[in-house]
Amino acid sequence: MVILFSGRKSTVEKEIIEILCGCGANYISDRTVAANDGCFTIVSEYKKTDLKLKSGIAVFIDDTDRFDNQIFPDGIIGICEDTNLKALEIFKSGNIPVISCGMNAKNTITFSSLNSNSVLASLQRSLTDRAGNSVESGEFKIRLTKAYTPFAVMASAAVLLLNGIVPEEF
Repeated sequence: MVILFSGRKSTVEKEIIEILCGCGANYISDRTVAANDGCFTIVSEYKKTDLKLKSGIAVFIDDTDRFDNQIFPDGIIGICEDTNLKALEIFKSGNIPVISCGMNAKNTITFSSLNSNSVLASLQRSLTDRAGNSVESGEFKIRLTKAYTPFAVMASAAVLLLNGIVPEEF
C-alpha cells in the first residue's frame, strides 16, 4: 500500500496518482475508488491518521505541518523531497528508512538527464523492494507523455521500484 500525505488541492498529488494509476495501481480516497486490478493500492490522506499496517510506502508531498507527530508502524518506507525538512524529521523520529528525491548527488533518486520527452532517473544507492529483491543503483529512462513536476516523476519512480516495477513511461 502507498499512502500519499498531502493537501487536498495538491497538483503534485494529482500527478502522482495519474502516473501510478497509469502504471496499473488502484486508488482510494474519501471521494474516489478506482480499481485497475493493480499490483498495489494508493490511498490519499489529508490529515494525521492512525495507521495499522505491516508494511507500506508513505509519500509526503506537501503541506507537511498538518502531519506533525504522525506515527508510522515498523515496515513503512518513507519518500519525500530532500527539501521537505518536516517530513524528514517525522520519518527520522519514527526510525523510518527514507528515499529522498531531489536534484543533487546525495539523494536516493535524482535526474541525470531531463528533456521534454523523457528523463533519465538515477537510483543512487541500491534498495530492497517490498518482495525482498535487491534493486541495484543505476539509471532508468522514462518516456514522458506529458509535463510532470520533477518530484512527481521521482516519487513515482521510487514507488514503482519499491513495488518491483521498472518505470518506463509516464
